[in-house]
Amino acid sequence: MPNKKLKVLISAYACEPHKGSEPGVGWNWVKQIAKFAEAWVITRANNKEVIEEELRRNPDPNLHFIYVDLPKWMRFWKKGQRGVHLYYFLWQLASYIQASKLIKEVKVDLAHHITFVNDWLPPLVSLLPLRFIWGPVGSNKPIPRSYLINFEYYLKDRTKHYLRKAIRLLNPLLTFTLIRSRKVILILKEQLKLSPFNFISGNRFIIQQANAVDIPKTGLTNIKGNSDLIIFSAGSLIPIKGFHLSLLAFADLYNKKKDIKLIISGDGSLSRYLQSLANDLKIKNRTVFTGNVERAKILQLMQDSDIFLFPSFEGGGMVVLEAMAAGIPVVCLDYGGPGEMVTDECGIKVKPVNPEQTVKELADALLKLANDPELRKKMGEAGREKR
Repeated sequence: MPNKKLKVLISAYACEPHKGSEPGVGWNWVKQIAKFAEAWVITRANNKEVIEEELRRNPDPNLHFIYVDLPKWMRFWKKGQRGVHLYYFLWQLASYIQASKLIKEVKVDLAHHITFVNDWLPPLVSLLPLRFIWGPVGSNKPIPRSYLINFEYYLKDRTKHYLRKAIRLLNPLLTFTLIRSRKVILILKEQLKLSPFNFISGNRFIIQQANAVDIPKTGLTNIKGNSDLIIFSAGSLIPIKGFHLSLLAFADLYNKKKDIKLIISGDGSLSRYLQSLANDLKIKNRTVFTGNVERAKILQLMQDSDIFLFPSFEGGGMVVLEAMAAGIPVVCLDYGGPGEMVTDECGIKVKPVNPEQTVKELADALLKLANDPELRKKMGEAGREKR
């Protein structure tokens, strides 16, 4: 008698092919699960068009999508990131109702919540009468005060941090979800120290980065043919990403080495500030701000670069893995997600003690790599081989 195929109900609020960040996490995990199980995926209705187009190009009989959203009159107030967490909670209510109907029609073996990758807003699908897996889940650590450019950003960062901490401690659904979960997939080891995670048996936890990327099949061009050495950074231009540190370190490096260029891709609340800072540091003519560009363009810029610079304080960092897959060395902070992803074999990590020390050590790391093509090649190859 043939083995019965596992049937999994997946909750993935963010799930889109050929995307980075949360949408990429949702899509990549769903695709991996579909390699060994039949998956029913509940996701947002605004993901439907891109998902259906991708499935037309690359059919997968193990994937079944159910699209859920609130009525227009209940979501008129949501715009971009404004109100996203309230909307996410309401969406979970709608998806729970849909999931309850589905399991009456399909004999599902277990439920798995993937996105949001969020350890302080527990998923409502954990209430279903099914074996349950939660994760990957994580959150960002607070940004050290001295690394934030003004008090307003410090206040916002700490308010978010303490609100999340209070929710973790006071929300009974989170504790219930942890108790109900057969496995909880954490993106950082440090989460094991957080309450209520530290009250749960350690054998329930798996430490696994949320992000993954496909390794390009093309060969590497380890020593580029650029007239200038290209340093590349990418991400949202927001405080947690530390792009002001990129500019300060690049300016320090430019005082010692002139044949260099910095390319920054992304947009966000700090866009004007960063461009003004580049002007004040007298590196405006050596710095390119591309704004938001398509992911394919990001990957191409990465392939054409020599060093990836990413002084971010975040817990994730999919773009770091993309740089490693592209075969270029990474210079980052020894902090959060990038600090756990990058090893000494594939990049240089700087422990953030204070801004002056950090900028100097980032600049020293860039200079070391800039002056040593063979080291860049060695680290690039090690990054591609790292799993």
